[in-house]
Amino acid sequence: MDVKEIQRLLADPFEEHDIEWRVQQSGVSGQSKPWVMVIPYITNRAIQQRLDDVVGIDGWENVYTEAASGKGYLCGLKIRFGDKWITKWDGSEYTQIEALKGALSGAMKRTAVQWGIGRYLYSLDTEFAVCAPVESRFKANGEFISIPLNKGNKGGPRMNAEWFPPTLPDWALPSAKFDKYLDAIEQATSLETLREHYNQAYKFAAALNNITIRNKVIELKDRKKAELEAQASENTLAANKKFITWLNTAIADRITTAENESVLNLNHKHLLQELKGHCRANKVDSSDFVARVNQAHQDALNKLNHGV
Repeated sequence: MDVKEIQRLLADPFEEHDIEWRVQQSGVSGQSKPWVMVIPYITNRAIQQRLDDVVGIDGWENVYTEAASGKGYLCGLKIRFGDKWITKWDGSEYTQIEALKGALSGAMKRTAVQWGIGRYLYSLDTEFAVCAPVESRFKANGEFISIPLNKGNKGGPRMNAEWFPPTLPDWALPSAKFDKYLDAIEQATSLETLREHYNQAYKFAAALNNITIRNKVIELKDRKKAELEAQASENTLAANKKFITWLNTAIADRITTAENESVLNLNHKHLLQELKGHCRANKVDSSDFVARVNQAHQDALNKLNHGV
């Protein structure tokens, strides 16, 4: 495989069972309702399996070294490309539970992101888990959490709650099909909706590091944009033609054939009001059209007064 293919395969989404959720923040609302904000991460086992599957068990290696600060570990993740090994590094501090294991595990997860593994998860919006009060840990069907009622007093009263991991969007799963995102671009009826659908599709393609899909999104967007602009131009021409027909008819009916000066002036005033209103509504400069109506009025006035 070439480098781009390896890059694409490393960055592919994972199955839901390979993703775990960690509580980032939690609290209790003013209505005494618990809430939990969670973030996803890929398990180390899934990362190791991904590396085995893509570059083979002899194509990668990880090494660890204690951080200079003494507060954690750095992980160097090596991948072989032909006869050349490339290493990327990242680290993690000791954790409160199983400090050393947590630091080593966290360091590898962070380093894997350097290679694009699981990086797409950073494109997910902030997720709030479904959360509800529960009597005790033993009554919880989901993940159990005990939340302080007062953040400033963690040793004070607490609320027991259970939470359930959010559902991942379809683009963040291996079975993700971009058809619906591409269809949304194809079916856009305005440049505004096209921009919205394109931004969403491009974001997901970029998150998955899939250059092929990203280029397809760009190509489809450019084609649809040209189509919408051509349609808009055609609609404008049709609207202008309809407007010119209306204006010609109005001038003939109300100005050119007015039977006397009083009727002529009244018709002239009303026609200018309609004309300017139409132009404002359609954001069209009325200057030339007003000048044309005024000229027709003057010609009709001369004709009535002097028979010209």
